[in-house]
Amino acid sequence: MDILALILSLVAIAMAYTALQRTGGLKDLKQQMEHLTTKTEDATKGAREVTADALRRLEGLVRGSDVDPQAKHDNSPKPPDAGSPS
Repeated sequence: MDILALILSLVAIAMAYTALQRTGGLKDLKQQMEHLTTKTEDATKGAREVTADALRRLEGLVRGSDVDPQAKHDNSPKPPDAGSPS
């Protein structure tokens, strides 16, 4: 009985390998994975850009219309006035 199970499992492996080769094999699987990876990266990049634009507009609404939402803010500390007369 064990030998029959072994023979059936080997036949199943051979049939699975044959089916894989008929559908394109490992080369086709790699190409499909690369295509899906590229497509996913493009979708992620687009979603990031849309989210960034929406947040910029929201910032403009919250801060008021006089603030340019495209302008970058300088958060660096200003140097103290060393030569000011007292």
